[in-house]
Parts: sequence; C-alpha cells; structure tokens
Amino acid sequence: MKSRTTHIRTDNGNNEKNYTMIKLTSLFIIIILSSGSLFSQLKIESIPNGKVMEFESKILNENKRVFVHFPNDYKTKSYPTIYLISSTPNDFRSAICQGEFIVIGIENNDPKKCFTGKYNRDDYLNFLKKELIPFVKTNYNSSPIKFISGHSISGGFVMDIFSRLPNSFSFYIATSPTIHMLDSTVIKTDFSKQRYLYFNIGSRENYEQLEKANNCLYDTLDSLKIKNLNWKYEVLTDETHETNEYTGFCRAYNFYKSFSTIPDSLLNENIHLIVEYINELNSQLGNKIEIGESVFMPNLLINLNAGNYDNVLDVIEFIAQKDTDFFNEESEIIIDIADELRNKGKDTFARKAYQLIFDETKNEIILEKIKELDKKE
Repeated sequence: MKSRTTHIRTDNGNNEKNYTMIKLTSLFIIIILSSGSLFSQLKIESIPNGKVMEFESKILNENKRVFVHFPNDYKTKSYPTIYLISSTPNDFRSAICQGEFIVIGIENNDPKKCFTGKYNRDDYLNFLKKELIPFVKTNYNSSPIKFISGHSISGGFVMDIFSRLPNSFSFYIATSPTIHMLDSTVIKTDFSKQRYLYFNIGSRENYEQLEKANNCLYDTLDSLKIKNLNWKYEVLTDETHETNEYTGFCRAYNFYKSFSTIPDSLLNENIHLIVEYINELNSQLGNKIEIGESVFMPNLLINLNAGNYDNVLDVIEFIAQKDTDFFNEESEIIIDIADELRNKGKDTFARKAYQLIFDETKNEIILEKIKELDKKE
C-alpha cells in the first residue's frame, strides 16, 4: 500500500473542535509492578489498574516517579505503549488513552533541567531507551508499537527525538513544542518503517520564537515529502500556550483515530486491497480494525453501480469465507445483488454470484436460477 502524507496547516474555529468525548474522571495513573535489575526500587504503591513506583535511574542519577495504567486484559492481549513525558498522577492524557494503550507517565518536576541542552536530552532519551522501555517490555504484554507525547519544553524533547532519531517511536505527539530551543531541527529522512507525527501550536501563544520555529518546521516537512511519514500540523484558533496542552492533545488523538477507520475513498476498491490497508494500519499503530457490515455493504453497492463486477464477486466470496453468519443474515440482499448483475446482462458474473450463494445457503431457488443461466449457454 502506498503511504499517505497528511500535512495540514489551518486555523481551526470553535466549530471544528470535534474533540473526542472522554470520561475525564480523576484518574490515578499507574505503574510498574515487578522488580527488575534495571532500577533500584524505593517505593511501590498499588492503585486501581496499576501501580505508582518510585525508583532510582542510574543514567539520570535521580529518583523518578513513574505512573503506569494498563487495560484490564493486558495480560492476555498485547497493547501499544504511550509514554507521557512530564506526567502527573491525574494526567488527562492517561484518561483519554485508557483501555487502548499501556500508559507510562513519567514525572518531571523540572522539565527545563531535563530537556534544556543536548546532553540532558540525550541522557533522558537513554533513560527511556535503555532503562524504562526495556523494563516495560519485560514486565508488561506490550507490543513493539510506541507512542510519545509532550507539551511545551517536553514537546520540544519529543520533536528532538523525531528530528534526530525518527525510528525510536512509531507516533510522535508534540503540543506547543519549544522547537526554537533545540540545537538543530535538521530532519533525518531515513524512516525504516511508517512513522506518524502530529504537532500544533495555539494562535495565541504570544511566543514569537516558538511560533516562527514551528511554522518553519512545517515548511521544511512540506518541502521534503518524506516517504513513510504521515504527519499533520495545525494552528488552533484562540488556544494559548497553556490551554493548548489539553486541546492540542485531543486534536492529536483525533488524528490518531482517523487511522482507525477505513476512508471512504477505499470503499470502491477491491476487498483484498482494503484488507491489506487494514492489516498495515493494525501493524503500524496497534489498531484492532475489523471488517464488517460497514465495509461489506458499501463496497458491494458502490462497485455494483460503478460496474466493477470483479470486485463485487470478490467481496461476496470474501464474506462467504470470512463471515458466514453475516452472509446468511444478509443473504437476501446478496441475492438481490446477484439478480441485479443478471438484469444488467452480466450473466457470467451473475452465475458465479449465484454459485457462491448456493454453496453457502443451499437455497433451491438459487439452484434454479443457476440452471436457467446454464441453459442460456
């Protein structure tokens, strides 16, 4: 499947703020429950669906408080991981991602100390890559798919990783990132796999250097046309540096969810191409998209009306093989489609469709229609 590149720079009015409706109950986020050689644990506190752990990072030479939230069935199902930089026990981002990710929130009492200067950022990245991420992989049923999110200075850190080591994470989220504080924003373009980036600023940041740096990065990315990168940049109307922490993440989440559905432009394609698209997205982002009625029926009708009769037969055969319950429940509609093929004078296609239907339903009326077409030959 060809990769798509999304790059949008817009001022979004309030009517476009279709933020995901989430239950933002106060949520104590969660954490790491088993011991390991990577950390010297100091204190462990159990909370619903996870734990809070304070431990000593040898790389950073300081104690770090980490919050982990995991889905109820994480022991039997593999989930992608999202790393929330500069998190808190009640981080709204964790509530939004609840149930879809293993959420790892890292507390940073002094983000400026952590992320100002290349050496500090390198140490923090090594802490993630050499200590925390291996710990999560060892102790939780996490998939290889990793997201990372940060705001302001922490967002600048996220963009630093993206620009220098883009293969470190699968999906990068940076809201109001302080790109201007980085030593360089030269973008490496050697993306070994499909990667995703969402970054934005508010229209009322009142921070000229930040605004200029982000707009320049947009222009750079737009000109590079990087293969294997889906990305989006937005300027959000009326959002300040502070309010964009919430609004911007909601927009990023919506961008992520846009890859959890099948675009209308694919519904007139062959069913096997749609399956390929879904499998690729599931592999890249840890989605669990499944094909069902919302795809089958539009695909059948659109291809029938467009005269793509091979596609019609392919989807009927696909349903018969992969979803027999649906096939039998909707057999009358599938028969109507076969009849329409016959009415259009496409007897060869109608004959094949009737045969697929009969093989599945053993409907004697369908058998008679097959015999009638055979006589015509």
